[in-house]
Amino acid sequence: MRRTALTLISVLLASTTVLLSEGASHAQSPATESVRTVTYPGFGATVTLDHLDRISRTSPSFQDFVERRLTRLWKDNDPRPRCRSAATMIVKKWRSDGYALISDMGNFAPCPAGGWVQIAVRDDGRWRTPVRLGAQEPFGCRVLGSFDVPVAVVPDGKCWAGEELVSYAGWLADR
Repeated sequence: MRRTALTLISVLLASTTVLLSEGASHAQSPATESVRTVTYPGFGATVTLDHLDRISRTSPSFQDFVERRLTRLWKDNDPRPRCRSAATMIVKKWRSDGYALISDMGNFAPCPAGGWVQIAVRDDGRWRTPVRLGAQEPFGCRVLGSFDVPVAVVPDGKCWAGEELVSYAGWLADR
């Protein structure tokens, strides 16, 4: 009976040790994983349906997203073949953790319809452009915070806190 109890305790302790070590190694893997960032110099990489190769250093899922988004911009603005090149996205920064700064997105010459700054996010493996993360002026700090947008993706690192333009990093630190 003693031998059986000791064996059972030994098996339970060994199992617990294995489970704890597996849990710890799984918990550490995201922390040790580095974020790959691609920053395009100057104004950024100007991407159109004819020049999707300009963002080849980003992930395939982001490239597919850009192609789908540009196709939708073109079709929504003016689906004539001559307007295909008007759909434009200027990618300034892409991050492997699921954020991208698009310094300009919209329809321009030869069929202009305006443009805006956009932050793209990846949710459940799919890239999207939330309406609240598209603007023609600095974003609201609360909006950025609600999407956990990293400071490195925020244009000029500034956001609106009420009626005051502040440092997003400072705003996050005060929260």
